[in-house]
Amino acid sequence: MIVLFLHGDHYEMGLQHGQQALDLRPYIIAALDTRLNALNERDAAEERARLLGELEQVWNQHAHSTMAMLHGLADGLEIPFPRLFQYAAASYIRAVLYAEAYCGDGCTAWAASGPNTLNGMPILVKNRDYYFGHLPLKALAYATPKQGYRYLYATSTGSPAVFSAGINEMGLAVADTHVSSTNLGPGLARFTLMMDILEKHSTVTSAINYLQQVPRMGGGNLILGDAMGDVAVFETGHDRWGLIRPPTRAVIATNHFASNAMHDFHLEDPTDTADETSEARYQTVENALKASQGILDVDKAKQIMATHQDGPGALCRHRPRDGVGTISAAIFLPAKFKLLMCDGLPCEGTYVTYSL
Repeated sequence: MIVLFLHGDHYEMGLQHGQQALDLRPYIIAALDTRLNALNERDAAEERARLLGELEQVWNQHAHSTMAMLHGLADGLEIPFPRLFQYAAASYIRAVLYAEAYCGDGCTAWAASGPNTLNGMPILVKNRDYYFGHLPLKALAYATPKQGYRYLYATSTGSPAVFSAGINEMGLAVADTHVSSTNLGPGLARFTLMMDILEKHSTVTSAINYLQQVPRMGGGNLILGDAMGDVAVFETGHDRWGLIRPPTRAVIATNHFASNAMHDFHLEDPTDTADETSEARYQTVENALKASQGILDVDKAKQIMATHQDGPGALCRHRPRDGVGTISAAIFLPAKFKLLMCDGLPCEGTYVTYSL
């Protein structure tokens, strides 16, 4: 897994990302072509152009950092900016145009602290379920922005902002999970929201206040944990949101909305078991957290994320659907400013510790 070192303004960070990942350019181009060709096979060119124009206008107004990073990334990788922008927006375009439920970026995440963990230690964990075409693109990045907090994040080379999960120097950690949703619109993508959170916020409360006010694209969950042990799941819709922040200090996010506020906006797949899998994985984690209450630590987290019981509740996904499976696992320790990263299946790989 490549490690990127980024610093300066967001254009410079994007440029450095591209330059440091230049050896991976053929894999990035292959992933880009696969994603865009899948869209171009459908006859909706005018509508795609309209949605892209609408989104670009919103990002230029509200996501200066991501747009600057995309320009730098395009220059560093020698990819035309319009094509890289379409790649970054492709999942949104597909979801709006075709209203499809799909599991391309699933993921299972949870966070716990207080009475749930050994010595009250806050912990945030994510299994990243994504396209196998991104296996060679996996990366970690140390970011020192010109303004804001330093942070460390897991991402894909060729993708902007925080494209999976991260932690900043104040001990605030954040990760995302995809949800197929009917409440979508032009706004900030999860990768932008997570970068803004890590650069500008130090607590879960501050991050939630930001998320409630900013224009959101919708279509996913953000799970948060900070060094003081506060944890929450913020369910992102375009014009509404849900918040799960129980006093028990344990939260879970898979690929559906669990709050009353957002439950009805989850787009279910009538032809597949993807939604059942999300519910089943949620239940697997819930059962594991209850069984481990008071003794949750790093070793227990590794064990949970390697779970392989039969049926749709397996967290470590070996038998993927449509070329999708578990490609990595991350364990964040907010009070210790550390990330333990498994590059591959969590039932087989080893974890390497990275620190801020």
